[in-house]
Amino acid sequence: MKFTLKRLALAIVSTGLLTIYGCGGGGSDAVVATTDLPITVVDGPIENALVCLDKNGNGICDAGEPTGKTDATGKVTLKIDSADVGKYAILAVVGTDAKDADTGLVPVPFTLKAPADRPAVVSPLTTLVQTAVESGHTTASAEDLVKSQTGIKVSLFEDFTKSTSADSKSASTVARLVVVTTQQQTAALILAGAIGSTAIDGSRITKELLDQAIQKRVLDRMTDLRDAAVDPAVLAAGNRDQLEALLRTQAAGLVTGNALTITTIKTVVAVNVQASAPPVAPPAPTAGINLVSLNFIDASNFFTRVITGSLAQNTPDANGNVRYVDRRARSVAGNLAKWNTGADPARQSDLHWNGSVWANCALNGENVSSVRDAQGNNSYNYCDGAEIGKSNRAAFDVTGQSMLTIYNQARDAGFTNLAVADTAALGSATFPTGSTLFYQRSTPITQAIGYYPGGSFPVGTSNVVTQYSAAVSAGGVASTQAALVACNSAEARTSGTNSTTLEGLIGAMTGTPCVYPQGNFKYPTTASPVTTSTDANDESWGYSTVGIGVIGTAPVGTGASAPGYYSGNNKLRVAFTGTGTNPVTYYSCKERFNNGGTRNCTVIGTGTYAIATLGDARVLTLNNLPSQASPLNYTRVFVERGGLVYGGYQNKPNVANSARLNSTAANALLTQLGLPVENPSVPLALTAGSYQGVWEVRDPTSPAGTGLTMSISPNGSVSCTYHGVSSTSTFVCTLAFTDLATGAFAFRDTTVPDGTAIGTFNFLAGTGSGTHHDTTNTPVDGNFVAQRR
Repeated sequence: MKFTLKRLALAIVSTGLLTIYGCGGGGSDAVVATTDLPITVVDGPIENALVCLDKNGNGICDAGEPTGKTDATGKVTLKIDSADVGKYAILAVVGTDAKDADTGLVPVPFTLKAPADRPAVVSPLTTLVQTAVESGHTTASAEDLVKSQTGIKVSLFEDFTKSTSADSKSASTVARLVVVTTQQQTAALILAGAIGSTAIDGSRITKELLDQAIQKRVLDRMTDLRDAAVDPAVLAAGNRDQLEALLRTQAAGLVTGNALTITTIKTVVAVNVQASAPPVAPPAPTAGINLVSLNFIDASNFFTRVITGSLAQNTPDANGNVRYVDRRARSVAGNLAKWNTGADPARQSDLHWNGSVWANCALNGENVSSVRDAQGNNSYNYCDGAEIGKSNRAAFDVTGQSMLTIYNQARDAGFTNLAVADTAALGSATFPTGSTLFYQRSTPITQAIGYYPGGSFPVGTSNVVTQYSAAVSAGGVASTQAALVACNSAEARTSGTNSTTLEGLIGAMTGTPCVYPQGNFKYPTTASPVTTSTDANDESWGYSTVGIGVIGTAPVGTGASAPGYYSGNNKLRVAFTGTGTNPVTYYSCKERFNNGGTRNCTVIGTGTYAIATLGDARVLTLNNLPSQASPLNYTRVFVERGGLVYGGYQNKPNVANSARLNSTAANALLTQLGLPVENPSVPLALTAGSYQGVWEVRDPTSPAGTGLTMSISPNGSVSCTYHGVSSTSTFVCTLAFTDLATGAFAFRDTTVPDGTAIGTFNFLAGTGSGTHHDTTNTPVDGNFVAQRR
């Protein structure tokens, strides 16, 4: 009744306004200013596509929204209110009554989108961008994301059909693969009866919701699209018909390998629907955890990652922000390591540029995020600017449901961050009251430049970049050079020397290999058959190029026998040579199996470099990276700091999907598996396993290049190698920590009567110091310094 009265009151007021302004007195109806918005829809140019300004964002061209149909060239002009310019995404509905100028009639309908602020061209590539925008990206950062994942070099907002350049053709191939993959996935789901079925939250699956789910899945699989687009058969296609047939074959493989099925679509749609669900009141702050990642082999071999927050940390501050701590634990054969960030404990020492200083992720350091809004969205700042982004979370009550059923549901929907090797360990257990499963999508917006400050001794085994003298880096044909000179020198049989400046590095990387006769080796023993290179010459490029990444995961120097002269991995390298200002040349190189050597490179592109000063460091970045570098999840940079040059990185902004469990559900699952649970109110404490890694220990007064390498393995065992002036030797040693918080330890060399040392390892800095005692040495006592490699 109150609602009716309000509507009536508004009607009366409106009538009054008409009386004042609409009648007499020379008044006239207000004129709404409009703007003509020209739009082009392409895969090839698409005729008869329905194009609209999607003002309510529902993926449908509704009545009242500016709408038009494209002509034979894919063009249409929408007349929109000037006030709406740049506000709403553009939607193009391509039905079976549409026609693609390149491929003909459309067998399966699909939709395309473009961001509100870049509406001129609507294509499969702008659809990827807009899908990323809907996950929290800006248009600019979304374009960067798509380009970094697909290897496309041209603007994603241009009409790639208007250019015949190689880069435009590559963009066109990826775009077409997006459409074909989308069509095949759509057709399979329609055939399975997805439209009209019910999602796990009770919502009805419509064609629009199906489109949204498929578009997000395609966005998540951009690297697969890229790999399919650069398949040699695709690149060798002689005409458009051959290319189309090959792309359809590639798409079929993508759909089969990453399919949304009638079962999984019900989960994916429910997750997406929650973004537009009615607001719900946020829960009261409380201490708790989220289980973010799990890899369970057994109770002695596992990895867990949890996000924790005490009551104080989960209570919003004056700016509406909360805090959380990232905790990781890994057990190998029962030896438990605990740390906060990085792929392993040593990598918590990584330093990143936070905009003001070089910083690392502190032990028990707090990360910041905004309180989630009613639709589950928030923004986050991880590790003081190391990563800044946005996330969306959908929550589902799993009280009373089977752990095995929920686990399988998440895995089937593509959320593979929770892994249990033997699901029999879950038994018939169910989740207790209050258990919640979150499906979270995290979208990094910015990633900081970082590097690992690993040790510089011995040379060639750390994160410090090495180089060679001008004579060796100049390369040449070894058989024409004198003995012990240039490529035949003793230096050429070493790992070089540490780079100390960027200019020195640039000068040494000339792109001129040492050319030797056809190579061979014996593996694994001297009695093994000789493995010979398939190439006429054995070109060694490690002297004059520097690595920017390796494509492939084939083992090097391990296994029962050699797979051949080369491992099969592709080593990407760069030399600072070419034409123009600050030129670089990129190479694809083979990897020698027995020692990982860089062999027989070919040029794959050119670009430039730039050097910037960041605090007390100088950083070299590379531009116009080759498409072959696209599979890498980082971009290589070089950091000159403290008198050394390090191989650094800038992670690419990959979208991450994860299934997470709240405290109640997480603790129940961990307990069921026999794993320890985290108390969010008690800070993480280091364990002996936290100090695992390779520690380089040396007496500052000893000759350069000499010292001890102490290896603490993940299973807790310790081994030692002494590096002398001209030889190395391995011996038995023991290490016992006396204070895990400070890293205080006692060391013993068991091969001599009185070889001992005491000192400390700084977990976070990756450094150490102390004193040593050995009656077989002169002097008997001394000091040492240490650094984790």
